[in-house]
This record gives sequence, C-alpha cells and structure tokens, in this order.
Amino acid sequence: MPILSLKEAQQLIVSHSPVLAAETIPLSEAVYRIAAQAITAPRAVPDFARSAMDGYAVNSRDLSHNAQPVSLQVIGEIAAGTTDLPKLSRKTAITIMTGGALPSGANQVVPFERCRKKDTLVMVNSPPCSGAFIRARGTDLAAGKTIVRAGAKIEAQHLPLLAESGLATVSVVMRPELAIICTGSELLDTMDTPETGQIISGNRFLLAALTSSSGAASRDFGLVADNCDRIVATLKDALHGPSQGVVTTGGMGPGNYDLLPQAFAKLGIRPFYTALEVRPGRSTMFGLYKNKPIFALPGPPPAVFLLFHELVLPALRAMQGHRCPLPRLLRATLTAPILLKKSGLLNLKDAVASLHGKTLTVRPARKNETANAIIHLPPNRKHLLAGEDVSLHLCGSDFLST
Repeated sequence: MPILSLKEAQQLIVSHSPVLAAETIPLSEAVYRIAAQAITAPRAVPDFARSAMDGYAVNSRDLSHNAQPVSLQVIGEIAAGTTDLPKLSRKTAITIMTGGALPSGANQVVPFERCRKKDTLVMVNSPPCSGAFIRARGTDLAAGKTIVRAGAKIEAQHLPLLAESGLATVSVVMRPELAIICTGSELLDTMDTPETGQIISGNRFLLAALTSSSGAASRDFGLVADNCDRIVATLKDALHGPSQGVVTTGGMGPGNYDLLPQAFAKLGIRPFYTALEVRPGRSTMFGLYKNKPIFALPGPPPAVFLLFHELVLPALRAMQGHRCPLPRLLRATLTAPILLKKSGLLNLKDAVASLHGKTLTVRPARKNETANAIIHLPPNRKHLLAGEDVSLHLCGSDFLST
C-alpha cells in the first residue's frame, strides 16, 4: 500500500466526509453553527427611517439658509417604540428620541444642543439639510441581502442582524458526532489508582474537548484492553451506532499488542492508508465502514493533538459544510531555533504563534505549554534558525499583539 503525503491524505479524507443533512434550529441556538444555505434578510434593517439623535423632527424647508434662528411650534413627542405617530405639518417640530420612527412630513432631525425651547416653541439654529441625523430604512441591511453565506459559521455579530431582519429560526448543517475509543491494557480511568506500568487515560478527554471545539459532539466508548475480539466488539458498537465517525487511539505500532490493523481486517475495513509521510503519523490509518470514516491514531497525547488537527478536524469540518475544511497554511518567522532528531519526513511541531503588529511570529511550544499553532517543518531540514520563515496553521485564536 502506498505511503501518502499529508496533503494527499487530507484531500482523500475530505472527499470521503460528505456534508450532513440540514436542520432548522431557533436563532438562540445558532451561534457558531454552519449555515446550510445562504441566509438572507426577509426585511430591511432598520425597517423604517429612525432618528439617530435626541432632538426635533423637522422639515428642512422650514429652516433658514442664512443661519438665522427659526421658531417652530412643538406639536408632539416620539419616543423609541412609539407606533402611533403624529404627522408633521409646516412650520412645526416634533420632539423625537434616538431610535424613534421618523414621522410623516419630516426629513431632518435637529439635535437638542442646536435648539432652544421656550414653552411650546423651539428656536432652531441649524441649516436645512435633508436626511441629517436620520438612519434611513435599510441603512444596515437591505431586504434580500445575504447575512451569512452558505458554509460559513454564524458568528455572534450576525445575531442582531438575523433577529432584527425577522428571522426566528435558521437552517444549519447538523452537528456530527464522533465516537471515541481508547485502546491499551495499561490504561485506567480517572477513578482508579495506577500501579507501576499503568497510566490514567487522558486521550478520551483530549479528543472530547477537541471535538467539541470543532463544533461537533462526541460519544465516549471507554477504554479497551489489548484484545482483538474486545476491540472489534467495541468498534462494531460504535460503527453501528448514531455516530457519523469513529476515532481510536493506541494499538498502531509494529508491536505484538498493536491490534488495530487486525481489527480493521476482521471488520472488513480496507484502509486507504496505513502510514503517512509525516512525523508523527507513520503509524496511523483511515478507512470507511458503510461510508462512516474511521481514524486510527497512535497513543501518545502529543501525537493525538497534532494528528487530530491535521486529519480528523478536516473531516468534521467537511461534514458540517465548511466552505474550506482544510487547514490554511500561513508563513511566520521563527523567534527560536528548532533542532529535530530526524529528517526525511514532514515534521509537525506544536507551537505558540503571536502577532506583532502585522508580523506573525512563532516558536516551539514549551513542555506542557498550550499550543495555538502547528508548524510544518520541511523534510530535508533538521536544524532551523531563529529568523527563518516556516509554514504553520493556527489551531487557536488567542494572540499577543505588541
């Protein structure tokens, strides 16, 4: 079986991760979901001309061109939310608050600070300027205008426009569910006390968190000892359940207890690859079971973190209908040198990226430091110097700006 490059594997994975069906959900649940189709405004925002200032609604024909104050009769008041609007007649003014609907006959608002009121008269010292201090109908959004493109994430900033344009529900792509299986006889639950040679499993929590941050859900199928029949039985449960995909950790080396290849074979799963030209990733598999993608990753959590972002995340994004499911590679400047033990393969390195003005910089993540980027180090280099440019993609959104 040929060994694929990372790019070839990613394209293959995305091509076998079809978009899930659409569902209609309340607007209150829509943030960070993916629009199943373009969401357009049923009506304009704002849907009526309104005042942008506290002041007086007037007709510009009644104002003076020579900077002389004009006396107008105040005939009413309009607060924000008023629906029974008085009509403006010639040589009159109507008190209006910010957000109040512009009455018929008015085409200009004069702020309070440009006026002087005495009894029922107001002296206006402002030149005629049709449209002044008015938010016209459709200023923020015209009726029929696209608010969210198909395949785009619904952000918090979209919600006011969606609500104000009259949308109570939206159509989004269903959230995929990922079944998680962690294999290894050495693994224990958090409630257990490990003896020498045993470890508490952390991958199940790592994968659940990464899956959740991708907009998907997860289902934990627990820990499975290094027994092929048990692994096959757990895989069957996961693959025959409601989850749209499965990811396993462990059991992927060349040792006697690395049983995932045997389990794939017993289930009739022919993997598309059993190794990649990437480190980590030499020991990883991807296959399909009745059109459900299944990923077999190695056991070390650092490798799981890196390979989830490179392989599993594109599949989850494709299932959710993202317009660009593959990670976007950027260029950044190294601020610290990197020395690798081996060359010959594309090397993945967790890293910390920072934005300094308009310059993106990056350095390797320290031990136990939270990474927000993954560096792609070229296969022909073992030593990279500070100041060199490298390729990376972001896996977090927190950056220092200095």
